[in-house]
Amino acid sequence: MSVIEAVKWAEARLKLEGLEDPRLDADLLVAQVLRGTREQVYLARDRGLSAGQEEELLALLQRRLRREPLQYILQRQEFMGLEFYVDPRVLIPRPDSERLVEKLLEVGAGLSLGEIQRRMPPKERHRTALKKKWRVLDVGTGSGALAIAIAYYWPEAEVVGTDISTAALAVAARNAEALGVEVAWRQGDLLAPARQEHWDWIVCNPPYVTVSEYQACAPEIFFEPEQAFLGGEDGLDFYRRLAEETKPWREQGCGLLLEIGCHQAAAVRRLWADKSETASIFQDLAGRDRVIMVR
Repeated sequence: MSVIEAVKWAEARLKLEGLEDPRLDADLLVAQVLRGTREQVYLARDRGLSAGQEEELLALLQRRLRREPLQYILQRQEFMGLEFYVDPRVLIPRPDSERLVEKLLEVGAGLSLGEIQRRMPPKERHRTALKKKWRVLDVGTGSGALAIAIAYYWPEAEVVGTDISTAALAVAARNAEALGVEVAWRQGDLLAPARQEHWDWIVCNPPYVTVSEYQACAPEIFFEPEQAFLGGEDGLDFYRRLAEETKPWREQGCGLLLEIGCHQAAAVRRLWADKSETASIFQDLAGRDRVIMVR
């Protein structure tokens, strides 16, 4: 079987099962077998696959046909222009969450999106002795995507990531090492590992999916950690906790940036309605409410 024949065969199998983008999945699965990129698949289109490569492709395809997320099969996901290792121990980073990082870099570091893209600092930059001027706490860090992206593009910030899962923290530490950034990792429930300290910013992508929404999700979702999604019957459980537990820091001037579900802006904002702070809502690239900032 040639490379292009393998792509067409995999695409047909995936299409038959009703997967959303069978050609893209087929390209990336064949690229994985070739240990190359999607572009290299087509440069090698007439090359024959070995028997071992055909067996590997079949095994990968069967996993995808069982609706395992492609990111877990490939063990990688891009976020903020950086490649992260992912496996079932952690939530797969979503592009929507990039808005939270962009907003923090804008209001905290004064960086526009264009400046963020131009920075792209080499790993060596993070190994130099920089004076840390800001302290940022990422609560429920998972794969470390938020914390690491912040530390990568804003090396003047001291970044700490917390998670209740030691397994997730192991993935986060692996990603930080691979990307050459320094982030301190702490295990514990929500804000417990960070009390009695000063923070300039607290960021969090909390679980915010309701029980009914979760039950109606695509099959791929159920391969990811359930606790990373479920936010209680109305999806607001963790926002209520954060509104209460971050109060001492907010009184000291700490800013709060949270990802929210696209229909939750009004409900989350009401949690701060009787407080002296202002809560601003920001949209993602699709124009949906995605981030709330409390200051």
